[in-house]
Amino acid sequence: LIIIAATLLFVGCGIPEDSSPESIQTTFPENMNPQPDTPEGEESRTFLIYLLDAESRLTPVQRDLPVTELQITDLINELIANPTEAETNMSLSTAVPVSLSLAGVILEEEIATINFQPGGLEIVEGDQLTEALAQIVWTVTETGDVNFIIISIDQEFKTWPTPDGGDQNILTRNQFISYAPETPDAIPLG
Repeated sequence: LIIIAATLLFVGCGIPEDSSPESIQTTFPENMNPQPDTPEGEESRTFLIYLLDAESRLTPVQRDLPVTELQITDLINELIANPTEAETNMSLSTAVPVSLSLAGVILEEEIATINFQPGGLEIVEGDQLTEALAQIVWTVTETGDVNFIIISIDQEFKTWPTPDGGDQNILTRNQFISYAPETPDAIPLG
């Protein structure tokens, strides 16, 4: 065993020694800088989502997406995503589970019916569930176009806990007022 190890040590990995550096051909593209997802000239939109601070209060933060028409699905996806490094450094977090998977949204006047796949919200309990619901409700109702939210799992309507009104089928911002931000100012894009 020692003889085999010594032989491998002296033989090396089969790369010959060079007396000076040489250029080699590469298959890498010339430009290794990541390109933005937005084609040049396409508009982006700044919007607010609500994350939780260290005391579980909602905190508005700005996000920017390469879309001209903001969709509820965009907002939900931003809540599911991890906070940015700057947001994490400010002790901001999300209670919305990463396992949350959107199945569809129906918007009728000022009511949004949001349908999730099984395995997300209904497996979370207690404070985390109420905090996640507060984040979803405050984020989706931020623009003022939606005032009421109905959340279903696999097309089955559920009642959801609210800190200020018991279990409810229809969720509003006022039901989660105890999570309201201390300051209405949003944290700018970092």
